[in-house]
Amino acid sequence: MDNTIKPKWHTVDAAAVAQLTMATNSPGVVYPVASTALPQQIQKMEGISSYYISGYLSPVVWTNGLTIGGEMVVARSGASLTKNYNFVFATSSNGNVMFNGPYTGFGHHISSGQSVAVNSLFGQTPFTNK
Repeated sequence: MDNTIKPKWHTVDAAAVAQLTMATNSPGVVYPVASTALPQQIQKMEGISSYYISGYLSPVVWTNGLTIGGEMVVARSGASLTKNYNFVFATSSNGNVMFNGPYTGFGHHISSGQSVAVNSLFGQTPFTNK
């Protein structure tokens, strides 16, 4: 983990916080969630076809009082391609929930008809303990 990374964090709205809280209650489990439960800033992405969240088994303590609790994977589908994006979410020392990303890695581009295990799309951010 590279502590020199200085990502831009965005505040998560209350509706999305409720969904993210669910993921941290059972860490390590991947939950499919309606795209309407995405943080408002991410809902603006075009072509969202699916959304998954998962809490970390061991949250990552980051700088400035942030504790990273898990990840979100957002899939955007087009005619012949699906693009997957990873975001992380964190709680600040004053209780605000924040997110940053997107990050891409394995499974970012998937051809139509190709299958990939959703679990394999997680753990591809600079904050992941590998």
